[in-house]
Amino acid sequence: MSHVKIKFVSRKVSKVRWKPKDSSVFVTGSYDDEKNNICVWKFPDLSMKQDDENEIDEDPQLTACLPFKGCVTDLKVVTENLLFASSSLGDVHIVNYSDEEVNCVHTWKNTHSFSNGSASVTGLSVKGQELVSVGEDGKLCLFNYSSRQKVQEIEGSDVCSYTAVTYLRHQEICAGNSLGYLQLWDLRTTSEAANHLLHLSREQQGVSALNVHPTQSHILAAGYEDGILSIWDMRNDRKPMCFLEGHSGPISELMFHPSNPDFLYTCSWDGSVWQWDSSGLRSSASYASTNDSQSQTATKGNPWLLCDANRQKLEVLSLFSSSTCVNTIDLIGSSLIWGTDNEELCILNNILV
Repeated sequence: MSHVKIKFVSRKVSKVRWKPKDSSVFVTGSYDDEKNNICVWKFPDLSMKQDDENEIDEDPQLTACLPFKGCVTDLKVVTENLLFASSSLGDVHIVNYSDEEVNCVHTWKNTHSFSNGSASVTGLSVKGQELVSVGEDGKLCLFNYSSRQKVQEIEGSDVCSYTAVTYLRHQEICAGNSLGYLQLWDLRTTSEAANHLLHLSREQQGVSALNVHPTQSHILAAGYEDGILSIWDMRNDRKPMCFLEGHSGPISELMFHPSNPDFLYTCSWDGSVWQWDSSGLRSSASYASTNDSQSQTATKGNPWLLCDANRQKLEVLSLFSSSTCVNTIDLIGSSLIWGTDNEELCILNNILV
């Protein structure tokens, strides 16, 4: 594993996302500034380096920038030239980008709002041609982005904000709220009421981040404002399969490794970035799936569903620690990137998975 490279960008970084299939380009969003931006960055082509006398700056370079109204609250990069951005002013944007330019091509204005003003969009999720947003106003909004139409708006029944959202499957959505509940909707039903309401049996803490296992969509990782990480099996939704104490501040983002989901990455307002390695539980998962029919039904050999009984085999590695909040994280291949309140972009290459 290489050392952490740090790039100072003169803005607090709220979101960072790699360009799909390209570890040389990434996109950032800023917040808490008079003029926020969505920016495209690119690493220089080191093949241009002919000899030691012609040195090339190996830091990523800013190649395009889009002024942004409000704070960037979420970014979802969908293709090599399309992304979605959400705003603290309640707007959702469709953005085209390239290495040379970035342009907003459509805006759903005031998607989220209160009677006396705007409400921040707190999360986005994309599946196929569908986009979902949630906000401080307790609403869930569905869009078809190819037709640029709002398809449905679901009013929240709670007097609280939604804080995170993700698709489980194409017609199934899970949102977390500020009271610590997970709510599930099956869009194939005619009812707008949530089909399930899940909650950890402990002191009330808001949900701060959600991410679905890349190959087993019934496995959901949830981060909470008190730093707890929980793993849910959505087929058995009475309680989480485990909850793991770790960070001392809210988990701002988390994600399974896309190609090796035995590894999971979290970042937190406590200033840290961690790697959670469940591969050591593989032997326990194999034993359970071959020797216990009930365990086989429950786990199907996935080590994350056995963490509660095998915590000693779960390895946690600190990748970064600082005195300022880490707001966002993303991963492509073996390259991890994160952004902080200290106006830093941090890149770690050759992570061990």
